[in-house]
Amino acid sequence: MTKSFQEPFVLVIFGGSGDNSYNRIYPALYDIAEKGHLPKDYAIVATGRKYTQEEFYGFFQHSLTSDNRHHKHSFQDKTFKELERHIHFYKGDNTDSSFYTGLDKYLDDLVKKGLPCGNRLFYVGLPHSLYSTVFTNIKKSGLHKSPCGWTRVIVEKPIGSDRKSARALDKLIGSSFSEEQIFRLDHYLGKETLENVLNFRFENNIFEPLFNKKYLDHIQITAAENFGVLKRGKFYDATGALKDVGQNHILQMLALATMEKPEDDSEKAIHKARIKLIKSLKVNPKDLVLGQYKEGELKGGKAVSYRDEIFIDKTSKTDTFFALKVTIDSARFRGVPVYIRSGKNMEQWITEINYVFKSKNLGDNVVTVRVQPNEGIAVKLLTKKPGHVVELAPTYMQFCYKHHFPHHSFDAYEKLLQDVFAGKHKFFNTSKEVEALWGFIDPLSNNRPKLTYYKSGSWGPKEAFTLIERDFRKWLEPYHAFCQI
Repeated sequence: MTKSFQEPFVLVIFGGSGDNSYNRIYPALYDIAEKGHLPKDYAIVATGRKYTQEEFYGFFQHSLTSDNRHHKHSFQDKTFKELERHIHFYKGDNTDSSFYTGLDKYLDDLVKKGLPCGNRLFYVGLPHSLYSTVFTNIKKSGLHKSPCGWTRVIVEKPIGSDRKSARALDKLIGSSFSEEQIFRLDHYLGKETLENVLNFRFENNIFEPLFNKKYLDHIQITAAENFGVLKRGKFYDATGALKDVGQNHILQMLALATMEKPEDDSEKAIHKARIKLIKSLKVNPKDLVLGQYKEGELKGGKAVSYRDEIFIDKTSKTDTFFALKVTIDSARFRGVPVYIRSGKNMEQWITEINYVFKSKNLGDNVVTVRVQPNEGIAVKLLTKKPGHVVELAPTYMQFCYKHHFPHHSFDAYEKLLQDVFAGKHKFFNTSKEVEALWGFIDPLSNNRPKLTYYKSGSWGPKEAFTLIERDFRKWLEPYHAFCQI
């Protein structure tokens, strides 16, 4: 157990009654507690306008017991009761400056009541439109300084809506916290399979010598969801798929899949390698497809059009899907195109990276990194069928996390929260990395193609298929039996 976990702390959650806290933060805190990774003395202070203390207990518990796709395992009442002793709800309006002075006094009162004075961590789960008010008042009230330890802050992706706004946000956050105190969270960087990509590539001489232009034909990245915008309509309609996941999740996956080996295992070296890869990416805006889902059939029944979702403008031109062809200006991958597709209300919920090797029949030899669901790595290769006639058939060799490590699963938020407590920045973004990400996305966002449409439950608009098929390639059909055995 890391020393940091043994030190007293207060975790203050701005947006404590919001969807991300409900879906991600509270289940992660429960899992950390269940594994015994919390210190003896700590406090979780959620803030918001909605609840009394008792009502908040119910909200917190419901986040663990409802049909939450991020928290599928059993709920232990003993663990929750222990957590409940440390959970507090501070009710108030975070747009009012008195909220912050009152919160500072509330934290001091917790110490007077027996909580040892210790570290402070702020999770800001609020819209960026509130950041100016929040960070100005955090500094003005003195909340940004702990009298007895470190102070850190977590902010969620996307940081800004373009490079200019990202710089402005970084300047705002930096007025209260130093770069070492800021943790820019993209939960994909906390996914165990993606963390394993670097080890899989650089520690296994079987594969890394083959991951180059001599042997690879192309790379495919698919990040599909079989559900719509849910309750995120207000945010999503102002953002769209390209900025919501393209600017961060997808580019982070691409960076880990293709970056050069860092000089060493330090945070600085890994950040430097990721940024170098991102800056090497080249794209023609004509190789971008944007789509929006319309009515169709999903497994759970009929799906409505995006424009009929709650909080969505009836004339919205927001993209819920994008496809893209990218090239990498590096000695290793020059001439190896990367095809990317991502969207909502698609046929499956699946995220994976496919290294497609040159072969007589393209697609016979593939290395697949499955990020979700059924995380693992598979190698597709040709083998001879039993019998007197030589007949080859594709088959798979698989490494599956749930089989090899059945009792060691970690949710991304659980892993990243523990990294923040330990002060580890390796799988968080720096301000320079955020700028590099927007530097790639901004030219695409500023040269948007005509919006296309696709049926819910499909693999996207026909234009996405044209994008890859004009290069005499095809999107791979995801392997349905991946890590199912």
